[in-house]
Amino acid sequence: MRSTTSEPPTPRRRVSDSEREQAVQRLNRAFAEGRLTMEEFDERLSSAYRATFEDELGALLQDLPSPGEAAPASGETIELSTGSGTLKRGGDWVVPRWLKVRSDSGTVRLDLTAATLEHRVVDIELTVDSGTTVITLPYGASANLDGLTTRHGSIKSRVSARPDPAALHVRISGHTNVGMVKVRYGRHHR
Repeated sequence: MRSTTSEPPTPRRRVSDSEREQAVQRLNRAFAEGRLTMEEFDERLSSAYRATFEDELGALLQDLPSPGEAAPASGETIELSTGSGTLKRGGDWVVPRWLKVRSDSGTVRLDLTAATLEHRVVDIELTVDSGTTVITLPYGASANLDGLTTRHGSIKSRVSARPDPAALHVRISGHTNVGMVKVRYGRHHR
């Protein structure tokens, strides 16, 4: 005679703050790539921050590409990072298609006004724990900040959000915990 007892159910595993942040980064990337609408992004982002268990996060990400699956070609991505110092790019520098910026605490200044722009659309992914981030664009450029979230900071843009087919368009995504993100035009514009 066969036993009819079944195995006990596997206990649900709780997620860490780090795992929640990784899920938020994937959602930000998916939104910036146009895989999620604004409504879907908002709903999933709220659910990710409220998630307690692994299966809850998994359900939010199951229809999205795995990390690295839709990665840009080699040479099109630059990663910049700083611990608690100042990270600064300005003057004549080559702006890649994808720019990943990480800062624990400090200042990030990205000035694209005199940069070499080889792509009409540039994605900037921010992972900033605390500090100030200032992104300066050439006059006429536009920026979409819909994929950028903050926990206890502020996000301010003084540039157009509507893309102009003849000008640079920057999509800014990611997360900042504490501090300010400011997007503006350079001082010397017509």
